Amino acid sequence: MSNGTMQTGGRMSGTRQNTDVERDQRPSAPEIWVGRHAPYVLLLGFLLYGTQIAIEILGEWWELYDMLPIVAVAINVLLVAAIGGVAARVFGQVMRRASLPTILRNILGEPSWWRTWYPRGLRSPTSVWDRLPLGLKLIRSALWVGSLVVPAGLVLAVFVIPTFRVVYESMGVRFPLMIRTYASVVTVSAYVFPVVLSATLVQVQRWSVRHGLSTMAGIKALFAGDGEFWRGKDGRKLLTG
Repeated sequence: MSNGTMQTGGRMSGTRQNTDVERDQRPSAPEIWVGRHAPYVLLLGFLLYGTQIAIEILGEWWELYDMLPIVAVAINVLLVAAIGGVAARVFGQVMRRASLPTILRNILGEPSWWRTWYPRGLRSPTSVWDRLPLGLKLIRSALWVGSLVVPAGLVLAVFVIPTFRVVYESMGVRFPLMIRTYASVVTVSAYVFPVVLSATLVQVQRWSVRHGLSTMAGIKALFAGDGEFWRGKDGRKLLTG
């Protein structure tokens, strides 16, 4: 091998190494606030809601009643801290003259754990949502909305709404139609969701046969984010099929 070829190979190798180092040293993208903190804020809001109900219901019947206002204050402090964190983050980006779309993406951008539709302007740059088959979009949406809404709805329907019913009946007031309707919808959804899940498994089997995939690959397509699955052979078959 000639010296010129060796030198050229050495330069290419050095360039590749420098590129790798530069890639490793690139600043990481700002952490999306909603993806990391929104679940905790929702949980705090639910706990505060439940604490207020407990204060109204228990009265002075239980020794724990004296602690409930302290718990409510602590939850409020945490909520204010979370909101203050958002305000500080927005203020910092405004001071850096970030554009409004950039600020919105940094605060409300698509979380890494989200698997269904998201506003186009706030989606992850690596999102494959627009390239998914329509059937896969519908089933992913049904599964993820159901997995998020049904458990929370059941907690409200089983624990919170009955408490309100007792309060309304004790005051001689008819239970609001909207809350009764909500309880009925949640209850029906709890029975429908397993049916949707069963239909999903049947559809996954059909996809697998149609695209020459394994059943496991079809199941992964329901829950895969924007990472390696869609860059692999199975993911590309679904995106281009």
